[in-house]
Amino acid sequence: MGEAKKSLHCCGILLRRELGSPKMWLIGIMMAVFSFYNYAPLCTIADFYKVPVTPWAFPFFLSFPIMQVVNNGLCLLLFSDVGETDGYGELMIARSGRRAYMAGQLLCVAAMAFLYGLALWALSILFALPKIGWDADWGVLLHTLAESRGQVQAQTGVSLSIIVSPEVLAIFTPIEAALVCFACIWLPAAFTGTLICFFRVFVSRPAGIFAAGALTALALFANSLGIFTFGRWLQSLSPLSWSGLLGIDWYHSGFAPGPGYVFTVWIGGIAAMSLAAAWKFGRRDLE
Repeated sequence: MGEAKKSLHCCGILLRRELGSPKMWLIGIMMAVFSFYNYAPLCTIADFYKVPVTPWAFPFFLSFPIMQVVNNGLCLLLFSDVGETDGYGELMIARSGRRAYMAGQLLCVAAMAFLYGLALWALSILFALPKIGWDADWGVLLHTLAESRGQVQAQTGVSLSIIVSPEVLAIFTPIEAALVCFACIWLPAAFTGTLICFFRVFVSRPAGIFAAGALTALALFANSLGIFTFGRWLQSLSPLSWSGLLGIDWYHSGFAPGPGYVFTVWIGGIAAMSLAAAWKFGRRDLE
C-alpha cells in the first residue's frame, strides 16, 4: 500500500512538471494547427449547405496514413524525455525508492496520453463551434459526406482531410464511436511512451526514441507501400498503424487487424513493458 501511494505521489509530481514544461506550448500549438486543418473545412461546407455540424467528427480523425505520422510524431515529442532522470528525479528516487519512482513515471505516461487524447477530442469540437449543432445523432452533414464525399467536394470546392466512413455510421452510435476513437488514440500514445521508457531502461537513453521512430516509420510503410510490397500481413506487426477508429477491421473482413487482436497487443504490450521496466530499474540498487 505504501509503495502504491509513493508511486501515485511521484506520478503527480512528474505530471505537474511535464505540463509546466516549455515543450507543452509547442505540442499544444501543433495540435491546434493539426486539428484546425482537419475540422475547419467542415464549417465551410456547413455554411455552403446551410446545415449545422454535429460534434461527432472526432471518430474520423487520422483517416489518412500521413495523419497518423503527424500524430505519432506528436507522441514522440510528448514522451521525448520520459525515463530520463535529472537532479530532482534523483531526489525523488532517494525519497521514494527506484521501483516506486519508475512506477510513477509509467503512470505519468498513461495520464499524459489520456490528456493528449482528451485534448484532441476537445479541439474537434472547438473548431466546429462556428457552425455546431448539438445533436445526439450523426447529423445531415456527416451522413452526406459518408454517402457523397466526391460530389460535396466538387460542389463546395473544399478538400477534406478526413474520411467519413459509412461503415462507422452503421456500426456505432456517435458517442460509442467517439469513446472507441478516444481509446484508439490514448492506448497507442501510451504504448509509445511506455516503449520509449522500456528501451531507455534496458538499452540506452537514445534507444527509446530510435525504437519509437522505427515503429512510426513502419506504420507509414505498412499503410502505404507495404500493402503492395508485402501485403496486409505487415499491418499485424505495426501497432502504431492501428491508431484511430479507421485503422481497425470492425467487420472482421481481413483488410486489417481486428479489435480483439489490436487491444490485446496495446494493453498487453503496455503492461508487459511497464512491469519489465519497473523490475529492471528497481534491480539497479542490487547491481
